[in-house]
Amino acid sequence: MAEPDDAVSAPDASGLELPVRVLICDDHEVFRHGLRAVLRRIPGVCVVAEAACAGEALPLAATARPDVTLMGVDGQGSALPGLVREMTGTGTRVLLLGEVGAASDLLEVLRAGARGYVHAAVTSQRLIECVRAVARGETVLDASVTGELLHRLGDVARSGDDEQRRAHGPLTARQQAVAELVAQGLTNAEIAERLQLSRATVKGHITVALRRLGLRDRTQLAIYVHRRARPGRGGGVLPAGC
Repeated sequence: MAEPDDAVSAPDASGLELPVRVLICDDHEVFRHGLRAVLRRIPGVCVVAEAACAGEALPLAATARPDVTLMGVDGQGSALPGLVREMTGTGTRVLLLGEVGAASDLLEVLRAGARGYVHAAVTSQRLIECVRAVARGETVLDASVTGELLHRLGDVARSGDDEQRRAHGPLTARQQAVAELVAQGLTNAEIAERLQLSRATVKGHITVALRRLGLRDRTQLAIYVHRRARPGRGGGVLPAGC
């Protein structure tokens, strides 16, 4: 286990500055050290522990209480969903990093409780934003898998979903713009920057959109957007500039 970094910013409701606590779990030592070097330079992020495998990570998660566990997927295979389920049982949010073989594999780990997935080729800045987003309770997905994954999720949705959702009030142009960016895998912070809104406003638009469409979370909102955008369905989501 590595020594924790110095605590750095992230104000909570009481005004105290608390870091986003991160546990790194990957079987490649050099890769772990590289991730640690990237994260420790960022204000508001603190690497509290490192582990070479889930067996080491589980007790560390229970004692170090990380907000986010950054877990490498390489070599995990069919054991990954079970590992994710065990890790989330400790209270940490799991963000997967690596190369998932297929959308079906990713779907299984998301069902097991993973809060996001980023490809191993992710930029440092994107990785940092994803870690922060997952710590805030958001779900993040790499753009390379979003379309296929949401298509698969849409195919297994019940046929009556569209009728139920059409019974709810329509979205405003701005809510539709936000919904489209959610479907593209952007975090609230990235949506706020793209549309020149505050994060609180973006969160409010998402909350209202979910209520009006009768959806539970942003993943279902993304599925709804992709299904509505299929040829022959009519309508669709307005572009982000509207």
